[in-house]
Amino acid sequence: MEDIQQSEFIFYLPLIAAYTGACLTSYFFFRRFKLILNEEVIRPKNANMELVLAVIAVAAIFAIGRIYDAGYLLSSKNNPLVWIINNLIIYSPILILIAIRGHSLSTVWISPQKWHIKIISGLLSSIIALVIFFVLRSEWYRWAEVLDKSLSLKSLSNFAAVFLEGVAIAFLFVRLKWASNLKVALFIPAILFAFAHVPGMLADNDPWWHILLMSSVTGAITILVLYTCNKLRDIIWIGLVHYFLDVAINSF
Repeated sequence: MEDIQQSEFIFYLPLIAAYTGACLTSYFFFRRFKLILNEEVIRPKNANMELVLAVIAVAAIFAIGRIYDAGYLLSSKNNPLVWIINNLIIYSPILILIAIRGHSLSTVWISPQKWHIKIISGLLSSIIALVIFFVLRSEWYRWAEVLDKSLSLKSLSNFAAVFLEGVAIAFLFVRLKWASNLKVALFIPAILFAFAHVPGMLADNDPWWHILLMSSVTGAITILVLYTCNKLRDIIWIGLVHYFLDVAINSF
């Protein structure tokens, strides 16, 4: 039992440290190059209606995702381009609703302003996150291997799915904040993410400490990332960080 607990701790601690390092790096990078937008996204008068529509759009995403799982979207057959198109179809309700409501992409924390510098920030933060992750795991030599794998065509085809997931979270977060406040907008997603894996872990008869540890780490990372994104009002950097760390985690 102690060996299992230690192995879980060795995994989760580097993961928290990696995301913390990435958030701090991007925060200072954005401050240094004045990338943070000066204007706040204006809260609409009908904020509650916007939240209801956002929830409907997210529900539509899940529905289209189930349709894809059933094999009714484009047949990818390991075709990276078709996989990207399928992801655009799955997440299309968000883009459609943004267009219908006349909202700007800033309401999902996307702005073309100095986009190239934001990409550099994301890449730098990703490298630092990978180094922290592998150094704390005493596997520092693996970060270059994972970085190389991340740049392969097969892995890059998954970037759209990772990035669009971030867009969906930002979309819902901003509208939840409109209808409530920052604390509520932070804690509701954190709770949802924290308990998302609990049914599966209970079905697998995972020990209580593992369920508690997994839920706590997931919730903490969610709050950290959302708080930083809200401060920077950008998701380009975290899209890159999330992608590279996903590749790192899946390499085990």
